Amino acid sequence: MRIVQPSAAQLISAAALRVPAETSLSASEMMTEIEAGRIRPEWSVLAMDESGAVIGRAMWWGRDTAVPIALDVWDVHAHVHDRGTLARALLDAGHEILSSRGVAVPLPHTMRLPNDWRDHPPVVAEVDLKTRAATSAGLTRVNERLQFQWDADRPLPAERGSLVFTPADDETFVRLFAAAADGSLDVMTRRELESAGPDELARAELDYYRACPGERSWWHTAATTDGTVVGVAIPSATPTNRNVGYLAVLPEHRGRGYVDEILTFITRFHAEQGASRITATTDVVNAPMAAAFRRAGYRCTEARIDLESP
Repeated sequence: MRIVQPSAAQLISAAALRVPAETSLSASEMMTEIEAGRIRPEWSVLAMDESGAVIGRAMWWGRDTAVPIALDVWDVHAHVHDRGTLARALLDAGHEILSSRGVAVPLPHTMRLPNDWRDHPPVVAEVDLKTRAATSAGLTRVNERLQFQWDADRPLPAERGSLVFTPADDETFVRLFAAAADGSLDVMTRRELESAGPDELARAELDYYRACPGERSWWHTAATTDGTVVGVAIPSATPTNRNVGYLAVLPEHRGRGYVDEILTFITRFHAEQGASRITATTDVVNAPMAAAFRRAGYRCTEARIDLESP
C-alpha cells in the first residue's frame, strides 16, 4: 500500500471508491466540485493497493482555487483490514503536503449523515472510526448540526408585516453581529467568544459573509414599525444553492416570534428571485431555530457532524 498525490485522472477515478457508509459527498457531487476546481489534485491524497486500485482518499476543498479551507472527502475502502489506521495515515500525508504549501492544518471536516443515522450500525461505526482518527490528528471538537431545505413546490410562509427590512452599512452590521452574540445558542459563536471579544467576532462574521457567493446588497436589518431594530436578516448562497445565511434576533427582543418573520423574509426574498431550493443549517442544541425552520415549511434533510480543531 502507498499514499500518493494523485493526477487529475486518478482524482476522478477515486470518486467511485466503495465505502461502507457514505458520510461525505456522493460521487456526482464530488465530480461537480472537481470539475469546478474546488477539489484539486494538489490538495488531495490517495491510498493505492499493490494493483494500483484506490483504497482510500482524502480531498480538501476550497471556495476558490487559491487555498483549501476544509477536508471535504475522506474515506477508506470497505474491505481494508485496519481502516482506522489508514484513515489517520491519509490525514497525516495530506497535512504534510498542505503544510509544505503554507496551509495551516488540520482543516475542519464535516460528516453528512441521514437523519436517523443512529439507527444504522454501519453508519454509527463509520462515525466512530472517523471521529477517533480525526481526534488523534487534532480535530478534537465535535458538533452535530441539522441541515434543512425549502423547495419551490412547498408553500411560502405567510408575511406578518410587523417588521420592516432595511439595508445598512458594514458598521451597523458589525454592531448588530456583536450584540446578537450575547446569549447565542450557536455552538461556533459560543466557542469563538471563549478566545475573542464580541467586536472581533463580529468583524470575522462580516468578512465571512462578504466572501460567500451571495450579494452584499441582500443584507437587511429587521426593525419594528417604530424603528426599533430587533434583528438581522442576511440571505446568502453556497456554490450550489441559495442559503438562509445569517439570521439573528437581538437578546432583548427574543421570545416574541421575530425569528419567524425574519426567516419568512429570507425565504420569500430567495423564492421571489426564482430560487428552486433554499438550504439552511442549525446546531442540534439550537432547538428553537430548528423549530422555526419546520414552522416555515423547511424539511430536515440530513444531520452533519463537524470535526474541528480547538
